[in-house]
Amino acid sequence: MLAQLGNTERVARYLTDAARMWHQLGDGRRTFSALRAIERTAPEEVRRPALRTLTADLLYAPGSLPGLREFAVRTGAVAA
Repeated sequence: MLAQLGNTERVARYLTDAARMWHQLGDGRRTFSALRAIERTAPEEVRRPALRTLTADLLYAPGSLPGLREFAVRTGAVAA
């Protein structure tokens, strides 16, 4: 399905919208999955302020997701 979107910018935008949707629905696992997909598709996108804020929200939410802390540091959402 993502290949049908055409270019990297559209794929990254789709994944960003998906991450925001999952976050609003309270599904941290799917939010993080979408954020990692954005990083694989267009690494510069996860460094945007809105996505860094989304990552930080996940990091400080109850529960834990394996690899989230490393992702947050790597993308600049939190300091090392």
